[in-house]
Amino acid sequence: MIQDFNMKKEDCFETFKKLLAIILAVMMVVSAVTVAAVNVSAAAGDKIYCRASFTPNCYMWKKNTEENNQAWPGVQMTKVSGETDIYYYTVPDDKFNMVIFNGNGGQTKDMDYPGGGKLYDYATGQWSNYNADPVPEISVSKEGGSFKDSVDVTITVTNATSAYYKINGGSQKSFSGTTTVTLGANAAEGATVKLDISATNSYGTVTKSCSYKKRTSGGSGGGGNTSGAIGGNYATNPSSGYGKRKTITVDGDKSDWDSSMLIAQGVANDDPRVYAHWSMHEIAIDDYAMYAAWDNTNLYIMYEMANVQDVVAPGEDFPLTQGNLWIYNLPVFMYIYTGSGNPTHGKTAGGTLWDTGTTVEAESDHVIAYSTNASNGPFIYTANDDGNLEPDVLVKKGAQTGINIKWGNGKTLSGKLMGLKKAGTDNKRVAGDCVDAELTDLYAAGHKASMDMFYEISIPLSNLDISASDIERDSIGILKVSTFGTSGMDCLPYDLSMADNAAQPYSKDSSTSAEKEDSDTITVPLARIGAAGGSGIDPGPAPTPTPTEKPEKPTTPPTNPVIQIKRGDVDGDGEITVVDATAIQRRLADLPNKSYDARAEDADGDGNLTILDATGIQRYIASLPSYSGIGEVIQIIW
Repeated sequence: MIQDFNMKKEDCFETFKKLLAIILAVMMVVSAVTVAAVNVSAAAGDKIYCRASFTPNCYMWKKNTEENNQAWPGVQMTKVSGETDIYYYTVPDDKFNMVIFNGNGGQTKDMDYPGGGKLYDYATGQWSNYNADPVPEISVSKEGGSFKDSVDVTITVTNATSAYYKINGGSQKSFSGTTTVTLGANAAEGATVKLDISATNSYGTVTKSCSYKKRTSGGSGGGGNTSGAIGGNYATNPSSGYGKRKTITVDGDKSDWDSSMLIAQGVANDDPRVYAHWSMHEIAIDDYAMYAAWDNTNLYIMYEMANVQDVVAPGEDFPLTQGNLWIYNLPVFMYIYTGSGNPTHGKTAGGTLWDTGTTVEAESDHVIAYSTNASNGPFIYTANDDGNLEPDVLVKKGAQTGINIKWGNGKTLSGKLMGLKKAGTDNKRVAGDCVDAELTDLYAAGHKASMDMFYEISIPLSNLDISASDIERDSIGILKVSTFGTSGMDCLPYDLSMADNAAQPYSKDSSTSAEKEDSDTITVPLARIGAAGGSGIDPGPAPTPTPTEKPEKPTTPPTNPVIQIKRGDVDGDGEITVVDATAIQRRLADLPNKSYDARAEDADGDGNLTILDATGIQRYIASLPSYSGIGEVIQIIW
């Protein structure tokens, strides 16, 4: 019995060993299956996602090989449309099964590729499924600004299963696709109307809020000016001229224009140089006349400028041979009041636009800026709710503006060039002396019309947020300011501030005028374009000119606006990061960059772009000894 029992015990032990072997084998199989499920190979066309506070790179490779999607640090990922911090990468090949995300000075660990449609969160280090449904989108035909009587706003939602809007916090009104709402018809003058919009789908809810202010009654130039138009030899909307409806071909030929389009008249030979006998060696900044037209598509402006050096101071050769302004990079500003935006006086939160020192008391709501040779701009600025012009309210730039600029030489449209044939304090010239003086036709005095200039400009009405009917019903206002790098030198309509410091020496070169650096407050109203009726501009009495002091002795080349950048900050975000180093590497490899400022690429300041610039940035980020110059703030002349 005992022996029989022992045999059964041994049989049980053998059976247990067999069962244990089977269990271990099964566990090994399950383990192998689990690993294989995690470490999968990619499929070409897969999308992989990463949530990060910066633009990450995606580096992929085949495990235990040198095969990769691109040399380290990989490929810069693309932001998902509508997202603020989610980026994607489209896998190019089905052989990769490992992945690393990197950027902003850090990187993840080596990770098994989890499969397409997965989202890695940089902050938590966790993977999850990504809902790639499209984000609901809301577009509004007019996203704010001011209005006169009422304003029609068209709302369009896409990728939405439901949408609604509310006016001034009232009841929700549902809609789908596109709808148009009329706002402010019963609002009091000065009141703000708020429009709240929401769109929802399985992705989530997106909202947008817009505010519109009902304008108070006032001049179509926006109001705010503290003095009237100068009058005398200067004129704003002379002979009740407000421009006219006509399509203009902007081609550097004035044949499309006629005298009925005149909206502002200046005087020749009244630029700041002429009020000091020592500054005639510089080129003239001398606005003479401005004309306007419009059609259903564009606003057209043509202005004439004089260079009467040949009859005023022929001994100074430079302005005779180098007088055409389109060979220079000098800023020009047009302050335009349309009634479609927030009012501004040309100020920024930190001063004035492009540090010009120029403010305009009459309200405007769009400011167009460009250079005389069109190499910078054109830009269209609008104001925020505080009335400040800032980069974040730059609505259009460059080709986006649709603005066309052409120029040429030739005789004025009127056939005359009226001004004073003398210059300098030795000829008793004082600022404002042209207002009521007896003028001379300088063409009759021997001046060559080939030295005079004109500019033609077309501006799409859509980028001014108005239509032709707005111009014809309410009118718009305009004031053009010419500079010599910073401060205003002449303007149309004319303002005496353009020469109030003309006879004082420039601080950087006493042989030229301080007018290039002073602060100017323009107090005259804007010229009006379009409707002659309605709330017109009261020109008021002409101010009495105030003579300026006699200069001591005195000039310098113009000081242009200055842009500050950091060496190595090629992506322009204000910081030196690994993204900048990667961008430089891509530049050296002739690969495209999404955003790249070549002015900052010489990170080490040695005058050349080499791999040392990228290496230096990496060492700089890691707080290792680096090359001098990285992160240094440098100034670029505009």
